Amino acid sequence: MRKVVGIGIIAFSSFFGLACAIAFHHETVVATIMLGLIGLPLYISGQIIRTSKYEFKQQGRRWIGIYLFFFFILPLLIYLNELYSDLKETTFIDEQYIIYEPSSGMLGELSMGGFVILISLFGARFLNPDLKRKGLLNSIILGTVIILIGFNYLMFSDYRGIHEEKGLISSNWKGKKQLISYDEIESVYLEPYVHYASLSNTSDDTRFVWTLTFQPSHQKEVIYAFSLLTESGLEETIAIKNLALENNIHFNIREMNQETFQFFNEGLEYEELEKERYYELFQVTSK
Repeated sequence: MRKVVGIGIIAFSSFFGLACAIAFHHETVVATIMLGLIGLPLYISGQIIRTSKYEFKQQGRRWIGIYLFFFFILPLLIYLNELYSDLKETTFIDEQYIIYEPSSGMLGELSMGGFVILISLFGARFLNPDLKRKGLLNSIILGTVIILIGFNYLMFSDYRGIHEEKGLISSNWKGKKQLISYDEIESVYLEPYVHYASLSNTSDDTRFVWTLTFQPSHQKEVIYAFSLLTESGLEETIAIKNLALENNIHFNIREMNQETFQFFNEGLEYEELEKERYYELFQVTSK
């Protein structure tokens, strides 16, 4: 009976911790206080009731580390990353942008790689409190935090987007902007295809995706990729199509083959999206 009660308290404290983690983005201070005053003490009590004071002394640091990582450290890192992204977007982007991306190229995307590495390092630290050479790991974490802060500071001006009036805008990390007006764009290609899952990435899956390729008259083509079937992606693509027509730009739609159409339909059904508008955009009919 004691074990069952302990497990029940642990389950409740975990749900409470999850609620605090979700609320972390909106009520950071309150969520942190509630987690520290209610969630964590309940979790510790549940572990002691489930086992014993002696076993908690042996395993307590590990159990507490697991709880803090998932319900405090991980939400905190995600919150800080989103806070940086929101600050960057509100600084440079106005309501007339149809599409905005926080990086203009591969260099800017390294920030996300650094963020994943930082999460992995914190996971190794908090999920393995008995790990040897913790001082070295702490130094690596601190160094990674400093490097990531410095890198994000340098890359703050790096972004790109599609503006309703100005055209294609790209800004590098130095803040130097490149503008391609709609008068300079000869054509836009909408290309649907099947993205095949990477064998090295277990979280990847085979799915329907599409790209929009802008072909300027005297510059390199610019590609925007849509990796998921979403309502926002549909609206953005329709808005770009309408802009192309308004500016007398050729808007070409590549025809789907049977396999692509199958994944297209399956994706629409799985996401419970409105088929008619997607069919109209991609110029397909039921096959």
